[in-house]
Amino acid sequence: MDYLRWRDDMRQAIDGYLPRIQAVFARFRQLEPDTVTDEGDPAALRKAEEADPPLPRSLLELYASIREASFEHLCNAYFIHSLAWILDSLHRSDIPAWAPEATDERLAVFASDGGGRLFAVGYTSGTVFRLPVGAVANQVYAGSIDSIGPGEIAKDLADFLDRLLRLARAFSDEDYDERLVL
Repeated sequence: MDYLRWRDDMRQAIDGYLPRIQAVFARFRQLEPDTVTDEGDPAALRKAEEADPPLPRSLLELYASIREASFEHLCNAYFIHSLAWILDSLHRSDIPAWAPEATDERLAVFASDGGGRLFAVGYTSGTVFRLPVGAVANQVYAGSIDSIGPGEIAKDLADFLDRLLRLARAFSDEDYDERLVL
């Protein structure tokens, strides 16, 4: 996947929906724009190359092109966390590395939404899983208070990013379909 093109396409999509959102909230305050950063984080990339276990290659490729992304005004909000955040969270007991209800493989959480759901990529398959709000104990996701339950939502990181881009483009329309959310 061409992550630089995705970054530029997301910026165009933001330019499409943000004026509509700004018009709604203009009487309250000026909104900070949603962003996709330009540069990667060379120090975090070097550290990621030495991570044990090694992070999925797709994440390293993404973070060579961006540092992080914030879509605070897109639907319920979406955030692609920085590589430094991912590396810091790899051994935190409150960040899931395992979700037995969804998959047997190790996961790397890389994104979240404004409702507390986490998005994680499988180390082996590259599949992206959604983990609704739920308990985490010793890095194991232990359930959900969300009726949709945890599960696969994209075949890989490229598919996830493409779905996010389609959502952002559709959100520009006044009559966007809410069923597009991730």
